[in-house]
Amino acid sequence: MSTEGMGQESIAGLDPWGMKRIEKLLVELDGVGSIKLVPDGHGGIDEIHVLTSSPLGPKRIVRNIESALLAEFGLQIDHRKISVARTRQPEISQAPKPKQETAGQIPEAAVSVAVAAESQRTVLKNVHMERLAGREFSCRVELTRGEEGFRGEAEGPDFERSRMEVAAAAALEALLQASNDSVHLALQGVSHLESLGRSFVVVVVGASVGRAAETLSGIESVSDSVEEAAVLACLQATNRWLEGR
Repeated sequence: MSTEGMGQESIAGLDPWGMKRIEKLLVELDGVGSIKLVPDGHGGIDEIHVLTSSPLGPKRIVRNIESALLAEFGLQIDHRKISVARTRQPEISQAPKPKQETAGQIPEAAVSVAVAAESQRTVLKNVHMERLAGREFSCRVELTRGEEGFRGEAEGPDFERSRMEVAAAAALEALLQASNDSVHLALQGVSHLESLGRSFVVVVVGASVGRAAETLSGIESVSDSVEEAAVLACLQATNRWLEGR
């Protein structure tokens, strides 16, 4: 039985706004500036088109999309259905040339907004991990945004779940340094899961500004370590939300 078909049927059966829910999830991912979904006419997805100005490579962006759809909706998408187009900052000395939009083309205004958002995004510079005496674990996370740098540190017991929590806590501390004083971020949970022969880390973050509170989530496939994946999942969960503050 096709796993992809099962995933498409489950999306169609969630609610009439299934595609909107998928789009909302995907635009929160690192590297996704804007996105266009092409339905297949049967409640599933035939194509996914992504516009990005992120330094992330297209393969990494595609893997992020595959991982997010699988973890959130149980939907497995063939990577060949996902296309990534890269934009770059326009030359300041050149006046913008008017263009006639065609059906399905992303407007230039949307491209400019996506480029500006990416330039203000907080990205990971380094994760430093150290085992301490007494089976303790320490993690230092360094982030950058433009020319600014931010650092967060945390310690905890030296076993896998705790190490992921420590890494995520260090990432959130660094993110708080990059935010205004009214923003609060708190780790609500972190989990390491295996699915279809692949490994993922999922984090849930409580975020608030004043009395307004939200629950944010992020997922990252494990590449180098579960600790680094936990840090990247935190960035994925919070970046778009923080940009709006």
